[in-house]
Amino acid sequence: MPNSAPEKIDQFRQKLKNDWTGGETVSAWRKWHAEIASFTRGVTEALLRDAQLRPGLSVLDLASGVGDPALSIAPAVAPSGRVVATDLGPDMISLAAELARNLGLSNIEFREANAESLPFPDSSFDRVTCRFGAMFFPDLQKALHESLRVLKPGGRLCFAAWGKREQPFFSATHSVLARFVEIPKPDPDAPDASRFAERGRLQRELETAGFQNVNENLLIVPARWNGSLELYFQQFSEVSVMARPLLAKLSPARRDDVRAEILASLQKFVQDGHLVLPLEIILASADRS
Repeated sequence: MPNSAPEKIDQFRQKLKNDWTGGETVSAWRKWHAEIASFTRGVTEALLRDAQLRPGLSVLDLASGVGDPALSIAPAVAPSGRVVATDLGPDMISLAAELARNLGLSNIEFREANAESLPFPDSSFDRVTCRFGAMFFPDLQKALHESLRVLKPGGRLCFAAWGKREQPFFSATHSVLARFVEIPKPDPDAPDASRFAERGRLQRELETAGFQNVNENLLIVPARWNGSLELYFQQFSEVSVMARPLLAKLSPARRDDVRAEILASLQKFVQDGHLVLPLEIILASADRS
C-alpha cells in the first residue's frame, strides 16, 4: 500500500482491531474454533511442512487468533523448542491460551502484539509463521521488515494466504449474500482477503523487504466440514466479520432466502455426505540471509 497516507493506514489498523477483537467475533470463535480448526487442518499442515520444523526451534506465529497454527507448531518443536503466539487483542489470545492449557502444551507463550511493531529483540526466532493473517496487515512492508528483523540469520518465514476470491469458499457464501444485500464498496487501498491473488505479488513483497530464496506456490487444499450444511451456514453467519452485520440488516424472511440459496450453493460440493471445499491458497517461504 505504498500510496496510502499514514492516517489512512491508521484507519485500517483501527478497523482491523475492531473487526477481529470485538466481543461478537471472539464469542463466535470460541463457539466454533474446533470445527474451523478441523476444516482448515490441511492448510495448517501445508504451512508446517513448508516451515521445516524440528525439535529445538524457536517460532514466532503472527496473527494467531485462537491458536492456528501455533497450537500445532508447539508439539513439532517440543520438548526444547518454543512458540510465541501473537494477536492484536487480549481476548483472542486468552482464548488461545485456554486451549493450550487444555491440550497440556507447556512450550507456548501468548503475547498481545502488532505485526508492524513486534516487542522482541533482533534475531530472536528461527521461524516466523502466519496463517491467513498477512493479507490484512495495514502496512505490509513494515510488518515484513519486522519479521525479517526478529528472525535469526538463516531463519525462515512461512506465510499462508488466500488465493483468488473467485473460489468456492467465497462464492458459495459471500457472493450469494451479495445478491441479497448491497455490500459496501471496499477501499481499493484497504487490505483484504484476496490481496495476494495476483500470482507473484507476495513473492515481490517479500523480496522488496529484503528476504532471500523467496518461493511462492499456489495450492488447492481440500477442506472437509464434519457437520451438516445447516451448521456450516450457522458458523458462517456468526464468524464472518463481513457477513454478520449484513445478515443482521435483513428481515427474517429475507435471511431465510439467503440461507436457502447458500445451502443450495454448498450442496454442489457435498461428497459422500460431507461438505468438501477446495481451498485455493498461496504458500510463501523465504529466508533471512
